Amino acid sequence: MNLADNLMAYIERKLFTLNTGHCITAYLGNYKGYKTIDESIADEEIYTIVKKAMEQSGMALVNKYGFDKEAHFKYIEKIISRFKNPYLVDDTARVGREPLRKLSATDRLAKPTMTALEYNLPVDALLTGIAAALKYNNADDPQSVELQDKIKTLGVKDALKEISGINNETVLEQVVDIYNTL
Repeated sequence: MNLADNLMAYIERKLFTLNTGHCITAYLGNYKGYKTIDESIADEEIYTIVKKAMEQSGMALVNKYGFDKEAHFKYIEKIISRFKNPYLVDDTARVGREPLRKLSATDRLAKPTMTALEYNLPVDALLTGIAAALKYNNADDPQSVELQDKIKTLGVKDALKEISGINNETVLEQVVDIYNTL
């Protein structure tokens, strides 16, 4: 157990680091046809995006809470090494389930992105994670089905805006561009 003066900082640390990296790995892996997190993170392209997204969300935490950058980046490496562990079989469909919740304003994709933007930090890898979440199409997941219905009805930009509460037109357009190139 670690005692902390600011519990919210450590709650967001887990959300912005472990949960953000985990779901981006799942969404990109699922999109590329991988079944597990360890298979997904073994893909060099996915690894690069996930690590960069975790570093971008990590810099938001460093700025917001004063975390030690070097220590936090070591924490990121530790988390990624867990993703790589072949003995921890974790299905991309399980990790990716409930995309509407994960794309919501207070959860692991939109919140770290918007926090990073508050500090004028880059968010390109985080936006790639959001675009991959929007591509998540799993007929066995009711939220995935609802997400795909929203995209068909509203379009990518307006669906994301409704789900995430993101109103920044530049961010929305960047996600649409990434979505269209995936």
